[in-house]
Amino acid sequence: MTKTLVTKICLLAGLALAGCKASEVPNSGFNPNPELMSKDDTVPFQRTYWNNKYDPNAYHEIFIAPVNTDYLMAQGFWEKANLANFDKEKVKKDIASLVDYTQQSFTKAFKNDPNHRFTVVDVAGPNTLILELALVQVVPSRVVLSAVGCVSPGIAATVGMAAGAASKSQDVGKGVVAIEGHARDGKTGEIIGMFADCEHPKSAILDLKALNCWAPAKAIIDEWSSQLVEIANSPPGTVVKDSPAFELLVR
Repeated sequence: MTKTLVTKICLLAGLALAGCKASEVPNSGFNPNPELMSKDDTVPFQRTYWNNKYDPNAYHEIFIAPVNTDYLMAQGFWEKANLANFDKEKVKKDIASLVDYTQQSFTKAFKNDPNHRFTVVDVAGPNTLILELALVQVVPSRVVLSAVGCVSPGIAATVGMAAGAASKSQDVGKGVVAIEGHARDGKTGEIIGMFADCEHPKSAILDLKALNCWAPAKAIIDEWSSQLVEIANSPPGTVVKDSPAFELLVR
């Protein structure tokens, strides 16, 4: 392992030690009636809601819809930022790839669930939960941007400031990944559950084979999908713990 790589790892580890949970981002508009959501200490998401007139055990299938990006906060920053040597078209393609990754992650998590709580289906029926997801904020941290060589340290600082201003985030420069989701009844189409969460990417995660700005966001997405499966398998009131704030994986 080279000295340069060790330095990068140390920089990333230092940022990750600051914690993983980010401040809540404003409601994007993807979840209707977001005021129904509230904090539940038994689940790792920042806000959740479930309509108690619906019995979760009545559903045996899950349909995972394509992930929405229409409400992506701070996306205007990527187009408007005047950054030298910054490939905005590549950013758009990378985010599109991340969107596909999100749908695949949730699909894989439910398919690989050892308890087989839900059967993943391609067409919704009367006993199907329709899971609709939206990535509402995706901004790499300025430390990650500079450490993996996406941009220079000076540009990375500008990225962090611009992203924070665009999204009104209190987490300027730390990087954020935010998701909103809701579940619909497969028969009526009524929204019966919602959740929202925002995290600082685990910046200490490095993939040496494909070092890029978005790898830390994928780790958070995988955690969200596994957490949702765990919630689905747990009796009401069971505490589903959040992930630790620091993790270092070198591949």
